[in-house]
Amino acid sequence: MRKIGRSRGEVADTIERFIDGICSRYEWDDFCSVPIIDLHLDAIRLRCASLAKEFPPIEKGGYCSAAGLEALRQIVLQLRQPVSSV
Repeated sequence: MRKIGRSRGEVADTIERFIDGICSRYEWDDFCSVPIIDLHLDAIRLRCASLAKEFPPIEKGGYCSAAGLEALRQIVLQLRQPVSSV
C-alpha cells in the first residue's frame, strides 16, 4: 500500500477532530488505514487504530472508552510539543 506524508500537526488535528466528534467516520477510517511515511507518526496511527481493542467502548456504537479518549488527548499533547533536536 502506498504511504502518505503527514506532519505532526496534521496527525494531531485529525485526532482532535475525532475526539471532538467532528471527524467523519470515513476520515477516521482513512487515517487509521493509510500508512504514514514517518515511522513515528505511523506508530501513532497504528495505536489509534487499535484503541478500540485496548480500551473497549462502554456504550454501544462508541469507538473506545473514556480512558481511550484520554489516551488520544495525551497523544495530541505529545504531538503539539516542540521537537527537540537532541
